[in-house]
Amino acid sequence: MAIFPIQKCQAELPTSRPRQPFPEVFSSQIPQQAEIGSHSEQHEVSPVGDSVHYDILMSIDDNGRNHSVATAPEAFHDFFDGAGVSLSGGFEDGTWPTGFSPGGFIYPSPRLAGTGYSEDGGLSQADCLPLIMQENGSSICPDTQGVMTPQLLGSSGDMDPLLMSRYQYDKSGAFYFKNLNIQSVSSGTDPTQFLLSKPSIFATSREENGCENVSALQLRQELQSLVPEGIGLRLINLFERIVAPDYPILPPGELNPGTSPPHLLASVYLLVEPFTKFDEKLCIDLAYDKPSNVALYGIINRALSHEIHAPKLCVVQTMLLLVIRPYPNPIVLDSGFKWSQLASLIACAHTLGLHLDPKSWRLPPWQIAQRRCLSYFIYSTDKWLALSLGRPPLLHYDNWLVTSPSQEDRPVSGLDPQAWTKIMKRAKLDSLLDRVLTQLYSPRAINTICTDYEKTIALTGPLLEDLFSSHRPVSAPSTDFRSSNQGSSHQGRPTRLERTLEMNYHYIHLSICRAILRPFLQPTVENLNEADYILAHEQARIRAETCISAAVEFIHGLRPDDLETVWPAWSATAFSSICFQILHMATSSVDRSEADKWVTCLHKVRRDMRLKADVLPCLHLGLLRIDSIFWKGIENVLHLEEHARQAFASGSSIGRPLGITGSAK
Repeated sequence: MAIFPIQKCQAELPTSRPRQPFPEVFSSQIPQQAEIGSHSEQHEVSPVGDSVHYDILMSIDDNGRNHSVATAPEAFHDFFDGAGVSLSGGFEDGTWPTGFSPGGFIYPSPRLAGTGYSEDGGLSQADCLPLIMQENGSSICPDTQGVMTPQLLGSSGDMDPLLMSRYQYDKSGAFYFKNLNIQSVSSGTDPTQFLLSKPSIFATSREENGCENVSALQLRQELQSLVPEGIGLRLINLFERIVAPDYPILPPGELNPGTSPPHLLASVYLLVEPFTKFDEKLCIDLAYDKPSNVALYGIINRALSHEIHAPKLCVVQTMLLLVIRPYPNPIVLDSGFKWSQLASLIACAHTLGLHLDPKSWRLPPWQIAQRRCLSYFIYSTDKWLALSLGRPPLLHYDNWLVTSPSQEDRPVSGLDPQAWTKIMKRAKLDSLLDRVLTQLYSPRAINTICTDYEKTIALTGPLLEDLFSSHRPVSAPSTDFRSSNQGSSHQGRPTRLERTLEMNYHYIHLSICRAILRPFLQPTVENLNEADYILAHEQARIRAETCISAAVEFIHGLRPDDLETVWPAWSATAFSSICFQILHMATSSVDRSEADKWVTCLHKVRRDMRLKADVLPCLHLGLLRIDSIFWKGIENVLHLEEHARQAFASGSSIGRPLGITGSAK
């Protein structure tokens, strides 16, 4: 075992790891520590997210009683875990430092009262808590260093990792300077180090950028005035019941209204607000007095503007939840802001080294799994948001190592094997989407194949084969658009993640078919009468018809209970894309018969979406956009051939059940 000094730490750690019982013998130490912490809080304003020690003391009353839990409270462990103090182990000679017991438990050391600060407001090197460190260095990692914030030292930066691998690190892999520490997490042929910095070194930059130096305690008080702790606990329960199975980026039990970062809690509250009707208490408590989304976002913005200078994992988790969150106005695609959110998320992720695979790093297994899960969901979100907004992805496969989770990552998610299997299935679709965006929709690919149907077919064939083999949609395709009005069986209908997985499947299928049709929709193409070209054109339209038929069946099968599902931001454009592809098929029809079929299909989908939009807000955008074309007058928006114009004119029973003739009212 080895001891080395570290800075005073108040980290925010996952609470999913096993907790040790809290011995009664140490309870007398708590009031003394509470008094010390309260005194220091009055003299130093802790930057947002840099400290949570005052939250730990909130569960201790004036008489020194602990009201949290019968066993060791989460905050008790988080405080000392964050300080880098091991919950087990001692000196190599078998002795124990002040405040440690051979039983593996710790209690506050009286030495903390005399802790000194350096001129920059941080702890001086000589007055630091000891850190018990296992010789393999596995009990310390960049994400649990309290106020010290990690930044990855990249291989092309000025501080060459190969040179830095020659530093005289201690047994924990750390090397100390005055305001900076170097933490080595991996050696060998590809050494990896993090630069750990004191918050004070960013003070000038934060001040210049107008960042408000607000304490997390103040933000927490504001948040609790908006969302009392009892309501917060129920909102967290909704998150873990509805959101976490789809996006397990937070270990179960980690969220707590009293200790979790206020900006993270606020993002959770924003995301689960639509689901409050599924809680028997919140459906009444929040029926007339919901927390202000503007105020919640205000807390997030004030925190992140400060934290983004030195982000931690909780910042990345907050940003990811905000990017996933549906648009606040379901009829407005706030694409510029959402894309900027994603860019900020990715920038912070790069800073923390989330683009790398930590499997070979000297980190605790739970921390490796947490980083890998977070990395995968960032990669997945980038692909889907890029598809939905028509932008090139910000992440490239070569520059992001964790593109799929593994079975070893499951324990930290808290999911059972069956639920994890669905996550793995989604990862396969994500991988396929990456290929679709790269091979069919990158600017270079479009320039190369947009007029070449042979190259397009050669590229899309394998993609379709992989799509069909990787996912079997529950909604069976039907070429008869009228038959779906008869209703369908609900047996085997997917729920929650399975439902959005099916949407993802149809969205990818539609994107591939759009690319197949692209060469045949160009204004001028040579050899129009060539037999191979004509046959390929017919097959392309048949493929598109099969794809759209399945998507139409999927929309028809949506039910009110699908509201209890996380429909991420890109869901709105998925449904809108289906509508516009049907419109494109109608306007590009080769004859009146085909045009009539597609016009009928379009009106059927509009009717289905109109009936379901009040239940599923993600349908509003597509419905509004396609309805606006008919409101303007189809002939006033599009250049139509005569047979297409006649088809739209004769099929003008907008929003009426199929089979009823007569003029629309």
